[in-house]
Amino acid sequence: MVTLSGVIPGIVDAHVHFYDPMRSTWALSRYARVATMPLIKRFPRPALWVSGMTTRRSEMRMMIDPSIVRSPYGSRQYGAEAAGVRRVAGVGVSSVVHMESHWFGDSSDAASSFAETRYVAGLPFGHNGVPDLGALVIAGDPTHADFGASVDEQIRYSPLVRGVRYKWARHSDAQVMQWRREPGVLSTASFLRGFESIAENRLAFHSFAYSHQLGELDFLARRFPETTIVIEHLGLPVGVFGPVGAGAGATAAARAEILNLWKERMSMLAARPNIVVKVSGLALGPLGYGRETAGNIGGRDILAEMIGPLVLHVVDRFGPERVVFGSDMPIDRPNASLDVVIGALLDVVGDRGERLLAHLFAENAKRIYAI
Repeated sequence: MVTLSGVIPGIVDAHVHFYDPMRSTWALSRYARVATMPLIKRFPRPALWVSGMTTRRSEMRMMIDPSIVRSPYGSRQYGAEAAGVRRVAGVGVSSVVHMESHWFGDSSDAASSFAETRYVAGLPFGHNGVPDLGALVIAGDPTHADFGASVDEQIRYSPLVRGVRYKWARHSDAQVMQWRREPGVLSTASFLRGFESIAENRLAFHSFAYSHQLGELDFLARRFPETTIVIEHLGLPVGVFGPVGAGAGATAAARAEILNLWKERMSMLAARPNIVVKVSGLALGPLGYGRETAGNIGGRDILAEMIGPLVLHVVDRFGPERVVFGSDMPIDRPNASLDVVIGALLDVVGDRGERLLAHLFAENAKRIYAI
């Protein structure tokens, strides 16, 4: 069994969500809207539970298991989960990158984004089995007029701000989570004006979109060749593992078409040296994996078998220095625990040599996020 012992001193997990639905306004927007009601203020935790249960099932199934949003997930919870990593990887997790958690709220809300930055920066990191906080990736919508000011404010507050995440995913299947309704947003004048703030501050742009949209990143990468563009979750080929929504990936032929289009897009983007791929979200429901979708959930061996073709295509096209590991904890946990995700990924790439392992699991993240 391949491990990382002797290859790197510790893993850098470049995609973790930290949140507390009782303290924040971003993790569960429906609860936030009623949180000021007198009865809710008297009994907040039961109300949170009810709110989580009544959140639209399509949103929960596609992005987040309902059990996840009802409980806080902080640095200590992650530390406890990461305790089992050394058993499968030979090393532990040394550092994490926080990824913004505006799942259902308005990620363009500057006040909400700043509140999250303050909250995460105040969590205990770096002792008692908890990894260091290496970097923060904040939420933001470059099309909004106050985007640049919000970015500047958060950078002044914390020197760990290293990137901006923008969710512009849209899909023809109405039951797949929609983040933007209008097409072509990356080429609009308002977006490009806002993107200047990302480029000027030397931040990494994190793209959350579905695989059929990836071609639009080619223009952006050429327009801003000095800015690192991170494609999250392997580019999110919705339904590639099994049925999702009303019909995505419902048949073997449909899944083959999704996979082939994804391969074509990723091969094209590999020609842009400023684009890197986040090998994350490996057990996400939108891919068609898990109890809530195709019912094809399994252990480490099943996950490795399913993700293998995607991961190896990315590694072969982008090379060792443009792939970054992220666990997407705790979002993936209902389908695969942290040690299972890391173990499955090691099973897939373990025979590709120490150079790839070192860069995928640590070195690239250190470079991109200046850890």
